[in-house]
Amino acid sequence: MSPVQSAPYTCDTCRQPIAVCDGISYGSIERGYRQLCSRCFNEEIARTDGIDFQHVEFQPLEMSDAAGQRHEFHFRVRLLGDRVALNAFELRDDEPCGYDFQALGDPQGDLFALMGQLVERMRRALALRHLKYEKQFGWTIADFLVRGSITWDDEQDGRAPLLMIDGREISWEQFGRMLMSFEGWQFKLEIRDRSKEI
Repeated sequence: MSPVQSAPYTCDTCRQPIAVCDGISYGSIERGYRQLCSRCFNEEIARTDGIDFQHVEFQPLEMSDAAGQRHEFHFRVRLLGDRVALNAFELRDDEPCGYDFQALGDPQGDLFALMGQLVERMRRALALRHLKYEKQFGWTIADFLVRGSITWDDEQDGRAPLLMIDGREISWEQFGRMLMSFEGWQFKLEIRDRSKEI
């Protein structure tokens, strides 16, 4: 497994390098902003809100999908006041890209139990394939059902989304072409919070 690369800045509290996707800009326009690592951010929120919270840093984890492809997940813990968010995400070129999962829990609960729940959810998601590749048509919808997430498409400058399906980037135009094989059919589109299993 490759280590997470360090960002070009350090935490304003502990002075340690902030790993990619671990930093947060914390503050306000009036008082200014500080760059904090997740640990220092969580400790500050816990102190401000009077919460007994123990930050945990989880090591990257490799998992295989239904096609046998390996995926390396990195984890981030963020205290959000009355909730704690545990995120699992892939990195490509030091940026989040690919599968992205989140679980919410009680900040005074067991983070290792929350991690176990998240990993089980990840296993279930990785076991599913929503797309298949055909030489003649390219990527197509496999079995009348697609799950994924909506992300930003730099090439569209926010005018159209980029979809993440099976950990793969699918442009809105590509997805439209996939849907055309079902011309005349009906569909149902449901939008769910990223922390919910779909």
